[in-house]
Amino acid sequence: MSNITNYEIIYEVFVENVFNLAIFRYLLLPTLLATITAAYLEVQVSEIVRQLSKNIGEKKDSSEALKYYFYFIISSAFLSEVVGFVFTGVVQYIFRTTNRNTFRQFIELSPKVFNNIGSGKIQSIIDRKSKASSELVEVLVVNVFPVICTLSFVSVSVFKKLGLYPCSIIILSVIFYALLTIGIAIWRTNIRRKLNTAENVSNNKLQDSLINHETIYSYGTTDLEVSRYDEKLINIQSNANTLWRALYVLNFSQKTIFLFQSTSIILMGVRGYLSNSLSASDLVFFISISRTLNNCLGNLGFMYSRFTQAMINAKSTFEIVGKKEEKKETFTNTTFNDKIDFVNVNFSYENKLMFTNLSFEIKKGEKVAIIGKNGVGKSTLIKLMLRFEKYEGTIMMDGMDVQDISEESFRNTVTYIPQNGFLFEESVIYNMKYGSKNVSNEEIYKLSKLFGCYETFSKLEKGFETFVGERGKLLSGGERQKILIIRAILNDKKVFVLDEPTSALDKQSELNVLNAFVSKPDATVVMIIHNLELINKFDKILFIHDKSVEVIKSEGKFVGGSSKELGDFLQSSKISDLR
Repeated sequence: MSNITNYEIIYEVFVENVFNLAIFRYLLLPTLLATITAAYLEVQVSEIVRQLSKNIGEKKDSSEALKYYFYFIISSAFLSEVVGFVFTGVVQYIFRTTNRNTFRQFIELSPKVFNNIGSGKIQSIIDRKSKASSELVEVLVVNVFPVICTLSFVSVSVFKKLGLYPCSIIILSVIFYALLTIGIAIWRTNIRRKLNTAENVSNNKLQDSLINHETIYSYGTTDLEVSRYDEKLINIQSNANTLWRALYVLNFSQKTIFLFQSTSIILMGVRGYLSNSLSASDLVFFISISRTLNNCLGNLGFMYSRFTQAMINAKSTFEIVGKKEEKKETFTNTTFNDKIDFVNVNFSYENKLMFTNLSFEIKKGEKVAIIGKNGVGKSTLIKLMLRFEKYEGTIMMDGMDVQDISEESFRNTVTYIPQNGFLFEESVIYNMKYGSKNVSNEEIYKLSKLFGCYETFSKLEKGFETFVGERGKLLSGGERQKILIIRAILNDKKVFVLDEPTSALDKQSELNVLNAFVSKPDATVVMIIHNLELINKFDKILFIHDKSVEVIKSEGKFVGGSSKELGDFLQSSKISDLR
């Protein structure tokens, strides 16, 4: 758990976020004034009830007091509810903006950090932080402030009508009530923390199973997955039971404190310990104001529970959301005119050395193939180029360290097609156009015909407007890859980095895709390939083996290829020579 204090959380929510919202600033003062007035009128009702009781006992006219009773009650109720009625718009706006901003923070994370957190946990954190921010504002402004006002007016009223001792008893009971509430709340906070952890684990497990639905179905492991998921739910059930039972213990303890408070003051009045003898009207006054106090403090327990829950949720999210990735000053560099250089690059993953002293260059316009056995780090190499992983050494673009180039500028220069790319749960044409501006449907249809998928998509229920399903699962692997390739070409960046983009395509489609990229004279293409029959399409070949990169072909000429490792690789690929 983060060492962030409650004060720092409240400061972040109110000062850095909420006070920046004009709607909050405009409504805050009217809300506070309405709250103070409502609390004053509510306490004054007890004095009016006392006067009514006295008039009835003395058989006096009570119409005036009854009129004030009605006006004060209706005014207090109206002001109390109108505060909630108006301020709920502010609370929901805060929820929306916090949700949106937290989503932005996560979506801007590097892939490595994002994947380390887990998408299930991220969903839970976005939801919790949004609720925490809106609930903190609602509890402190709409709930806690009215309680403070009511307690202040009650103390003054009891002191004026009944004297010092009853006022002291009420103050002491409130203090004892608060201490008990806080003590049990701390206990419940620890339980809530465990429950949050259990829910995070459960969410990740649930999402993992749902994503792998086809695998589970085909292997007949439904019972196994249900059992594993149920193990996570057992922890949630256990912690949730303890959490709610602690609340019931708190409620009973609070009622007991009210009972002792009322009994003590009534006994003092009956036995003559008060400054004045306790009359019937005074008793009615005390019962009325005790009910007001009871309602006030009864809500305090619920509010404190909401407050502590919001703080725990905020702290659990602050550990991740509050920590931004360290980024040094960057520069905008929207051009790529020369080359990409790897200079003595080293990379380790979980203390395992993957690459050592990588040094090679990729010139503008070159078409580069990356080959090698499975598991040697081909995908890792391009992730280093894309800045997805941290490494030692230097990768430069036009003589500038890529780490010094702004994120926006770098992404505007490089297009990436991942090995297992998924689609948005939108239409076919939406996924093709994604990330591109001012792209006509005609351009999309032309590329679709080139890659042999125009007829396929046209025959779908709604043609190119057909939704592809979650992660594109309603389409075949080859159809998904063609959409990703069309998207990349439409983006028309200067550098294309492709991680086996044609693995699910037939040979003719694969050739069409490759020709589409190599026919761009100014485009720099870096592609991992397995089909070595297409190797002559590339200007440069990088062979990965033994934690290093061997340049086999450069500027269209073979400059290597005699190593034993390459011979073994070609033999396993059933190819005698790359020439």
